Amino acid sequence: MKDKGVSYVVALCLALFGLASCITTDHTLGSGLVPSNQDISLHTVTLDLPVGMKMADSLQSSISQSATVGAIRSATFGLLHSDAAMSITAGTDSIDWGRNPSVRSISLSISLDSALVLNSSQRHIPQNLYVHQLKVPLDSTTIFNNSLTPDDYDPFVLTEGGLVYSGSESYTAYLKKEFGERFFRYSMATLDSAELFMKEFYGLYVRCDDPEEGTMGGRLNIFDLSSSSITLEYEYDDEEGNRKSSSAYFNLGNYYSVNVYTAGSRDLEKADPADGLYMESLCGIKPHIDARLLRKTVADWVATEGFPLEDLLIAKATLVFPFEYHGDRNEFDNFSINLFPCRRKEVSSQLIYSPIEEIQDGDLEVGEIDRSHLWYRSNFSFYLQDLIKEDPASISANDDLWMMPIVSYTDSYGSTYYYADQYYYTQNILNGTAAERHPVLQLTYAVLK
Repeated sequence: MKDKGVSYVVALCLALFGLASCITTDHTLGSGLVPSNQDISLHTVTLDLPVGMKMADSLQSSISQSATVGAIRSATFGLLHSDAAMSITAGTDSIDWGRNPSVRSISLSISLDSALVLNSSQRHIPQNLYVHQLKVPLDSTTIFNNSLTPDDYDPFVLTEGGLVYSGSESYTAYLKKEFGERFFRYSMATLDSAELFMKEFYGLYVRCDDPEEGTMGGRLNIFDLSSSSITLEYEYDDEEGNRKSSSAYFNLGNYYSVNVYTAGSRDLEKADPADGLYMESLCGIKPHIDARLLRKTVADWVATEGFPLEDLLIAKATLVFPFEYHGDRNEFDNFSINLFPCRRKEVSSQLIYSPIEEIQDGDLEVGEIDRSHLWYRSNFSFYLQDLIKEDPASISANDDLWMMPIVSYTDSYGSTYYYADQYYYTQNILNGTAAERHPVLQLTYAVLK
């Protein structure tokens, strides 16, 4: 919990000096009215930011009724690949198979929501998609990008023949009749209960071939599972022994849809990226700030100024990540629209990435791209004030910062929620620590007397 006195002074400083980041000389707050031993002067300083690059492991990748399948290879970041696993549940109540049911046909139809490419010329390249049956159930423990492995789906391909997908509005495939016959094993009671059915029928796994070795580009297909389904056409005997036909429909991803991301940018991990700082969304490489090193950077600077660290009052703290323009108007097409510090937190024994609390303050800079100044700027004042108050021995990796794209969601009540982006694919090349315009920490601060 923040100290109430310190929080009050921080609030006062923020209210009266909202533009303090533009101040280049010292100013005094109420110098004629406040006794000299209580005088609060604001100062500014710019410090080199200790930043490295690390992979974001265990990214939560369960997105409601959305499945990303495809692969993209780039010269800088290597191969980003995505498969998708999805639950299957009955689309209607009270399915009655009748007597002696048999499959006439079974088909899978998935609608395309959007396609992500690095170059528009790749929008309709051919891709081979494969459908498999899961061997494990999907539940709250399998919602991360690395929750599933090839051992978790049956290698047997369910589609009839090969099917090349070229990015059209939908992907439709006929499945093996043997797969459809499995549905006949389940009673009406099991089919009517999504919970019971998902424990028996684990769902589907959809994957895609990688681009040929040495080939750059590719496509990530984002499928909308809310308008996708499995259609089972079957025949059965009625009570009089007459052979009749009927259909049953099954929903995809109503309960679980998990994207299985893998990224090849781990080789870019580096403690001091002098030549360039890289950010690949999803589970790729990220600018990473070690919390202990950040606190030490501030503490070392304070020591040179000659006052105790506990007397440092942060009015505003800003992370600045510059980048350059090289004359190509398309070079920012794949940049993230924002980069904001996130922390890796443990929730119910699982690690998730979540934006720091400053994201809730609409008056602060939240890391939006600035193409005029060629930088990303994020405020993290509360985080930094709390960090310098911590005992260094108590600081852990869960206090580290990861610069990530973020997305927001506003519910029907007007409440807005922010998440680390696990949906869109973007790439950033930022200035390294040795560049003239390198990553910095800008502080507006006071020294308590």
